[in-house]
Amino acid sequence: MKLRPWKDMIDVDMPTMGPITEEIRKQTREQAARYRGGVRVSTGRFWTDAEYKKYRDKVLSTPLP
Repeated sequence: MKLRPWKDMIDVDMPTMGPITEEIRKQTREQAARYRGGVRVSTGRFWTDAEYKKYRDKVLSTPLP
């Protein structure tokens, strides 16, 4: 496998992330030893895209005092 020089890779866009779903959460819990960082991520305690959208819509629809 031939790697590209790092100077050529500086201006390349990062790959896009797919949606965070229940399946992703399940895979994260199953492969917890693979993920570094907080316990919250390795135990699957993060929002899916649908949960976050629901929360965000609720907060944005709340009238200000």
